[in-house]
Amino acid sequence: MASAFEIAGLSVQPGTRGAGWLHIARTPSGGTIGLPLVVLHGRREGPVLAVDAATHGDESEGPLSLLTLLRELDPAALRGTLIAVPVMNGPSFDAETRGNPEERHHYDLNRAFPGEANGSITQRIAARYFSEIAKRTNAIVSLHGGGNLFYLDGFVIAHSTAGNSLDLIKGWGWRRFTDNPDVGVNPYQGTMHQKCGELGIPSITIEMGGSSHRSPEQLRRMKREFTRGLRNIMIHFGLLEGKPDRPETLWSIRKQNIRVNDGGIIDLDDQIDIEKEVGKGQRLMTIYDPLGNVVEEITAPYAGRVMGLPASPLAYPGRIVASVYQVVKEIPV
Repeated sequence: MASAFEIAGLSVQPGTRGAGWLHIARTPSGGTIGLPLVVLHGRREGPVLAVDAATHGDESEGPLSLLTLLRELDPAALRGTLIAVPVMNGPSFDAETRGNPEERHHYDLNRAFPGEANGSITQRIAARYFSEIAKRTNAIVSLHGGGNLFYLDGFVIAHSTAGNSLDLIKGWGWRRFTDNPDVGVNPYQGTMHQKCGELGIPSITIEMGGSSHRSPEQLRRMKREFTRGLRNIMIHFGLLEGKPDRPETLWSIRKQNIRVNDGGIIDLDDQIDIEKEVGKGQRLMTIYDPLGNVVEEITAPYAGRVMGLPASPLAYPGRIVASVYQVVKEIPV
């Protein structure tokens, strides 16, 4: 039988759950900035899996799905421990913005890892998560989405698509995955994956959702997909018993985010939608200025399928307005 699991002042007995806050700082009005923790500790010894959501505060599908799963799970049936952080970035979550609107130096939490214990509030959040949670785990799953400005239709990002990271990808069981989130720009720096990879901690980012797809039925679909993946990976690691719900093969994809040069108003071509096939050079959308003049035409960089589209008709200079992918190879699960 497992012994008690100790973390952030919580002592969780085998077969039970515990919940509390990892305190980081106080706001000017006396409120708490911290990490909400829910720990499900199984009766039997096993792996430790961490799942977090809302690293970006406008990506609310992840918290919804994670809390749904936590309500469904019985800790007594687990082998090992699940550490859930439903809201990573409280200040940005409260404001429904990607980053903390009060942050002056490190706006994006997922560019601030491994953080700095005495740095800005965003750096402190990253540092506490990394030192007190990430380093306690055997693997990390981070739930993301398109936020207020974009919609993404479900894929997995890993620091690497080999070894333990590929094992995580197969465990999650979604069709599409990549180790290069955007071949159009230089690799992002300061991400959780990058730092986990340097320490040998397997981790994946799950991308799905966006504000343009939050009708009740669309939210239910995303919740089903996130919870399916979470259950799959818990079964894969042996935390849960059962048979995973996943395809026989996965797609390793090449993906490119397309950015506008100048701002304007987006008019999608009539045939363009999520998962539509496009040819190289095919027009995806036209950008107009407020006088009706054509500012720019956005075309597909190669033949493939549409994975992401803007959540509104507004195009800001340099902003991503489309995402297109190709299947590079199929991987058996």
